[in-house]
Amino acid sequence: MYENFRRLLVIYRGARSPFVISQVFLVVSVLLNLAIVALNGTLVNEGVQQGNIQVVIGTAIWMIGLTLVQTVFALGNTFFAVLFAEGTANFLRTSTYRKVQMLSFGNLDRFRTSDLLVRLTSDINNVKLAVLYAVMLLFQAPFMIVAAVLMAIVLLPSMLWLMVVIMAIVSLVLVLLLRGVQQMFLDRQNALDGVNNVLQEALAGVRVVKAFVRERFEMERFASTTSTWFDAALRPAYRIALFVPSLQALVYIGTAALYYFGGQTVLAGTTNLGEIVVFSNVLSMVVVPMAMLAFIVPFLESGEASVGRVFEVLDEQPEIVEPEDAKPIDVSTLRGRIVFENAAFGYRDGTGEVAKLALQGISLTIEPGQTVGFLGATGSGKSTLVNLIPRFYDVVEGRVMIDGVDVRAIPRRQFDQIVGVALQEAVLFSGTVRGNVLFGRPDLDDDVMVAAAHAADAASFIERIPEQYDAPVARRGTNFSGGQRQRLSIARALAAHPPIVILDDSTSALDMATEARVQAAVEELLASSTKLYVAQRISTVLTADQIVLLDAGRQVAVGNHTELLENSPLYREIYESQLGKIEEQSL
Repeated sequence: MYENFRRLLVIYRGARSPFVISQVFLVVSVLLNLAIVALNGTLVNEGVQQGNIQVVIGTAIWMIGLTLVQTVFALGNTFFAVLFAEGTANFLRTSTYRKVQMLSFGNLDRFRTSDLLVRLTSDINNVKLAVLYAVMLLFQAPFMIVAAVLMAIVLLPSMLWLMVVIMAIVSLVLVLLLRGVQQMFLDRQNALDGVNNVLQEALAGVRVVKAFVRERFEMERFASTTSTWFDAALRPAYRIALFVPSLQALVYIGTAALYYFGGQTVLAGTTNLGEIVVFSNVLSMVVVPMAMLAFIVPFLESGEASVGRVFEVLDEQPEIVEPEDAKPIDVSTLRGRIVFENAAFGYRDGTGEVAKLALQGISLTIEPGQTVGFLGATGSGKSTLVNLIPRFYDVVEGRVMIDGVDVRAIPRRQFDQIVGVALQEAVLFSGTVRGNVLFGRPDLDDDVMVAAAHAADAASFIERIPEQYDAPVARRGTNFSGGQRQRLSIARALAAHPPIVILDDSTSALDMATEARVQAAVEELLASSTKLYVAQRISTVLTADQIVLLDAGRQVAVGNHTELLENSPLYREIYESQLGKIEEQSL
């Protein structure tokens, strides 16, 4: 039971001193509470019943003093419990975020962004609350119960049976109400994943929704998803709601039974009123901790489910690992020759197995300084193929080499110097234009940044902004157009003058004239670099030294434009579908 929490306590060693101090404060607080309860007997027997006002006043002063001291220790327990709980949450949050940053593309393919957001926020908050209440109250409960039972044995052993009966009934109620609650909380968090996924999609694509007048559809989809979450959240909430009235009823019934049976013993002269009053308080000291358990356990169940979801991320092993024998290479002498030797690749499923090959039989040589285009239908494997070069993914068969070195033998930290990549989606970060262009190499000079911006045709709009390169960039670059975001992304890829540049369909939002200017500027700036263009538009690759034509994950033709036009029916079909019939152009 609570295996995930036990594991968390083992791996989290950063703030154990707050935990120990909080428990010291807790023990002293409970002992003081017992002393206050014991003084009730003195107050009744020697003060009220004897009519001794001095005893009443003196006992009351002692009780007030002990209460003030007990309050200080209770506050101390709370303070250090909060410190420990927040430290635990911070440890989990930073560890999980660090792990996400270390995961490979293949790992991230299996975790939706919305799932990760829920685990880093809601799930970790659930764990924090569970740890907080456990440290403040959970360990207090058994200590109070043991102390109260011992006190009852000393004061009024004849009524001990009543305490045992009440404890047994409370325990039975707890077992019945808590059965299956952990799975209910897990279902609730999974339903929350679905809500966050719909939210992220709808908010990120709100302009598309407006453009296609699909507001009603999105409202209905969100209502359906939140309804599922609502139903999943109600089930554990109903169980928890039953705790308080059930335990309250048991306390009242137990107190009534005590006064009924205890009153008979007082009348018979075998006990005194003070002992009954103290025993009543002791009975509360037994039921109240068990009520604490009823309050805490749902948080523990929720936290256990949530910490298990966090551990799913922490336990994920990166598919791309640093080779043990990796030796740094001299990037300054790198020429940028790329060789694929019978390379094959397949995406892995949740079990880590390759379900189906997305690429197979790729054998290709790209010479230093060449410009190579990758062309093919959507899903043909163009982006997947170039993603093997910077080791976003690893081949499952064959190998990929740069200057004769298998990419799997190159240290991961060097790829930012070897390969510059402008991905399909032009993602910008909140900050400044400068921070985005120099994101990969913030140590570079402004002259290099400006040259890269000019090559990407980004300087034309950057320099019209009053702040120029210090201009603010909104989250995901929403204050720039699609074409401007792409040009900033290209500038980021070019800034470090890498030996290999990959532009993965990164000019799709540009008009043909702008695209031509960018390509000419890239050729001039990085004349000696190997330049790889992934494109949907055939115009993007017409002037390439060689064009690699892919179809269904296979390399079907390689050559320049003239060669492919003569020898490849598929290339000719693509050409004519985009630029018109060749016969018509010759008229």
